[in-house]
Amino acid sequence: MCFLKSPKTRKLFSLKLLFFCLSLMAMISDKNNHRILICYLNNYFYRDFNETMSKQKGQGLPYMEGKQCYSITTQRFRLCCRHPEWLSKTQELYNQIEFFYYDLLLKNPDLCKLNSQKALRELEILSLKGRDGKEPICPLPWEKVPVYFRRSAANAGIAAAKSHLSRNETTPGRAAESLNSAVVYYKGMYREFSASGLTLKVYDGSGWHWMHCRLYGKDFPKGSQIMSPSVVFQYRHIMLHVPVKEYGEEPRTAKQRIASDQNICAVQFTNSDAFAVGIIMDASGSELAVKFWRGGRKYGHTCDELLGRIKKSSDLSGGGRMADMSRKYWNRLKNLADTNAHQVSAGIVQFAAENNAALIVFPKYTEEYSKNVMKGCGKWSPIYLSVRIRNFVSYKAWRKGILTIEVCSGSISSVCAKCGGAIENVDRKTNEYHCVNGHQCNRYLNSARNLGMKCLAQFGKKVG
Repeated sequence: MCFLKSPKTRKLFSLKLLFFCLSLMAMISDKNNHRILICYLNNYFYRDFNETMSKQKGQGLPYMEGKQCYSITTQRFRLCCRHPEWLSKTQELYNQIEFFYYDLLLKNPDLCKLNSQKALRELEILSLKGRDGKEPICPLPWEKVPVYFRRSAANAGIAAAKSHLSRNETTPGRAAESLNSAVVYYKGMYREFSASGLTLKVYDGSGWHWMHCRLYGKDFPKGSQIMSPSVVFQYRHIMLHVPVKEYGEEPRTAKQRIASDQNICAVQFTNSDAFAVGIIMDASGSELAVKFWRGGRKYGHTCDELLGRIKKSSDLSGGGRMADMSRKYWNRLKNLADTNAHQVSAGIVQFAAENNAALIVFPKYTEEYSKNVMKGCGKWSPIYLSVRIRNFVSYKAWRKGILTIEVCSGSISSVCAKCGGAIENVDRKTNEYHCVNGHQCNRYLNSARNLGMKCLAQFGKKVG
């Protein structure tokens, strides 16, 4: 329960619930003698509970009132410790237990029809000794494994097995011979967790120890909920990935927001110097603001340079295994794409928030467009980066209470937004178009205008 944040509130809630249960039992045993006591306890319980809820609401803490919206994002920290080899040993054991349950589930495919919790229970019955001392059918080879560590590995094995079986229905293939998953630490396997450090329970090859680790990264957002972290081994560093749950500000649907005459932000992606162009519209379709997010040509040029260096390095190494130099360039290429996607997505969300937009509208491309145009432009082109920008905008906008939706992109680039006439010709160098009625404008800005008006028309708004 998200509204029971403090220990004092949880204790108060438990006491009130206990009193309520006792009074209910008393009512069942003797209705006449305990009716007054029951009414008193009920009134006291709900009065005090409502007072607690109103206090938390005034303090800005999350509370239950109607629907709730939240977003889960992964925050990354660089992890440093005295014995990194213990973390490696812990992951080795984790992957071995994960593969044990993965193989056990594949041998019992009927269990895949159950949900993860019930499947875990059945696998524990098959692999662990019960309270009655009965020996299991497939005993777990390792002894004295912490419960939460074993269950974390088992859940990872269940997910891998279900994924294999579902994929095997369409494209048959053989099962994995080994697994290599990051260790997910459930509660009980870590303590003293903050943005500056935490203490992990690790395996050194012979026993379990508590080891303190230092963390380097940004602080957690205020009012957020920290979920189970995982230790990830990267090229040179050990990283801690922490899912963070943040509650949104406004749970209304897109239809409700447009019905209340709020502004929208329509975004059109390009394959030119601008990554995207955005336009703010009010409920009547009037244009309030326009913005271009540039840097596409520079991004494409830098990607081409890095790809050339990767090819040269691969040729020098004989075209075989990737050299360390190629790995360095690939990391630069990935970081370049992530950086630009984060910058553009943050700019779109900020632009929408500054202009009080309640919706961000993206074009919904057809399968043919995605296959022919986006793939034809190349994986490292500005238009291809739009997929990553969309994903980043979705969770960043949700944090600020802004929804993202997709609207069919059909005919938005072939019709003039000013008069509705057909577009005659387009200058590919200047990206200017001319319509049959003599209007001219940037073709990407025109598409963004048509996209915004199409969104308003879909929800029943009169545009123009």
